[in-house]
Amino acid sequence: MSEPSILDRLLALDTNTVSDALDFLELKGASYDVKPLWDCPKIVGRASTVKVGTKQESAPPTVHLISPVVDAITTNDRILVIAGGTDGVSCWGDILANAAQMKQIRGTIIDGMCRDIDGSREIGYPVYGRGVTMVSARNRIVQIESGSPIQFRDGGVTVNEDDYVIADRCGTVFIPAQRILEVVELGERIDQRQALMVQDVRTGKPVSEVMHDTKFEAIHPQQKKTPSPDAPAGSCSRNRNSKKASAEDQELSALFADLDTPAVSDALDKLGIHGQPLNIMPLANYSKVTVGPAFTVTYLPAGNPPGSVGDFIDDVAVGDIIVIDNNGRVDCTVWGDIMTQYAGLRGIAGTVIDGVCRDVNRAINDGYPLFTAGRWMRTGKDRVQVGAVNQPVSIGKVRVCPRDIVVADANGVVIVPRERARDVAEIARKIEKSEESIRELIARGATIAQARKDLGYHTLQRKS
Repeated sequence: MSEPSILDRLLALDTNTVSDALDFLELKGASYDVKPLWDCPKIVGRASTVKVGTKQESAPPTVHLISPVVDAITTNDRILVIAGGTDGVSCWGDILANAAQMKQIRGTIIDGMCRDIDGSREIGYPVYGRGVTMVSARNRIVQIESGSPIQFRDGGVTVNEDDYVIADRCGTVFIPAQRILEVVELGERIDQRQALMVQDVRTGKPVSEVMHDTKFEAIHPQQKKTPSPDAPAGSCSRNRNSKKASAEDQELSALFADLDTPAVSDALDKLGIHGQPLNIMPLANYSKVTVGPAFTVTYLPAGNPPGSVGDFIDDVAVGDIIVIDNNGRVDCTVWGDIMTQYAGLRGIAGTVIDGVCRDVNRAINDGYPLFTAGRWMRTGKDRVQVGAVNQPVSIGKVRVCPRDIVVADANGVVIVPRERARDVAEIARKIEKSEESIRELIARGATIAQARKDLGYHTLQRKS
């Protein structure tokens, strides 16, 4: 059997691991907020670079944007990498996607926006970018050059022709062609180390011990560990959480078990309580509501030497929701797959982060509820450290105190002050009952205006 190619080896990794390798080698390559524009697969390949820009009014007509680059490609290892886009204006669409697919191009990564995304999805063509729009590039955007170095707008990431590219659910990473072997070999060692760390968690080792691993001290080749026959892979006997929810925690959480965040949000409005964290959104379209008391954590910029990033999790009780204040930072994560797996094993209800997470496949596949300001693959190791635990924090401009009640679902997150939980739950139920009555009247033929008037809809959320 032949040795796997460098692209095959890169494909076996993910952006989190590759980003960690780049960090260790002090290379830039992770581009924030360039994400899949549909649920497309991971892609790896070599960059074919294109620089675009705003068309000047006096400029003559030009050839169709990017089409000469697509026509010139003759190998099946290419990924188009486009920089210089303008917010709100497309520089990619479904006609180009069809043409690229016919040329066996592996995907397109845009430091800008795309339109006709349904057309790319329908043919299975991967597109990563900053967002979607309906506005055409015609007479707005022109191709300036191709095959030259381009720079992405965030972090100063420069991409050269023939650099290597990997993109998945966590984002996009570029690897200098002349360093690819070094990065992949280091990435493979990191990946092996991470697998051993996950295995340690599964066999019961405390996460504080597992995560005590700064600057990848343990990435060098090592002997394979064999789980004890008494603790097979997947065993969580030592991970059983002895920290149980108090009777009052269980009572207050139960008050919200069959409510959703819109009803609770309306009740908070009626009581004049600010409790809706801005821009903290679910990682997936969760069908269930997650409820529990807040276990609060504050992260700070790392000191010298850097401190712990995750030891607090051993102190979190069954049913708690971890609420992390990372000051809205999007340049490094504070949550990944090891934390996800350990939290799940210990019966922790979910995690809310004013910041970003990574290793999202683990959380999505495990069904572990995560609510964050975004996702990115760059580690928080040596960038942030735990500053305080179970102190008041700020999440999306909302104050959260330890043991406040957190309610989270597909709509977002709401925070209920513990001392007002009973009042909020009572009003939320009244609001839900009124809205259900309105729906019943509409189903029986009433107009929405009359149904709302009869049941006082316009006063439901009004402050008392």
